[in-house]
Amino acid sequence: MALDQDYCILLCTFRGATYALPPLIRPTLDPIPILNKVSAVFHERNKPAVFRAIPANMLSYFPKDKYKITPEREIWDYLYRTKDLIELRGRKYQQKRNHINRFRQDYQFSYNSLTPEDVQGCIELYHQWAADKKNSPEIEEERLALKEALENFSALALKGGVIRVEGKIQAFAIGSRLNKNTALIHFEKANPEFSGIYAAINQFFVKNEWPNTKYINREDDMGIPGLRQSKKRYHPLCMIEKYLVVEDS
Repeated sequence: MALDQDYCILLCTFRGATYALPPLIRPTLDPIPILNKVSAVFHERNKPAVFRAIPANMLSYFPKDKYKITPEREIWDYLYRTKDLIELRGRKYQQKRNHINRFRQDYQFSYNSLTPEDVQGCIELYHQWAADKKNSPEIEEERLALKEALENFSALALKGGVIRVEGKIQAFAIGSRLNKNTALIHFEKANPEFSGIYAAINQFFVKNEWPNTKYINREDDMGIPGLRQSKKRYHPLCMIEKYLVVEDS
């Protein structure tokens, strides 16, 4: 990490690859000298500078004659109107309304904001959800992230919600406020044996925990086809584009 009163640069190493996250630079500064400092760190390792998750409004920092810019579609965020996810109005949301109505009719359930007493039930549900998934690094990474989030729930200013069916937690969601207008949804898991429960936790969580926001960012789809289709079915307002930027060698 490089930290100055005018800028902050974070370097990450993930699965053996090192890259810089979007640089935080005071708008009045010329970004080129700062980016050159980042490049120097990579050059010391005989590698070109790599920046990941660069938003579209930062691409002007990177001259096209010096950097190769590639869309990273799998990490584009889905942005929705909060009102749309709560009200689910119109024909395009008919299926979601049907799922929630069926869930309400078929099961004895309750919704409540996530409390410390719910932590173990959420962990158990995650293990149940992951049991039939392939033993992949992504599952283990998400499990560790969930564990850290639950252990530091208050310090991270998180909010959560759980659905119990016949007294047992069968769905949960966890998010945080990005800014005064937008909330982020970090985790959403449910037992698919209960028809309509995913649509239910999606609506209940936003309606109960984030009604005063304007937008909901449901983060990316990781390039997983099923997850991509699921997020598209909620008709995002727009996508938050992000790019891979690599220094030409």
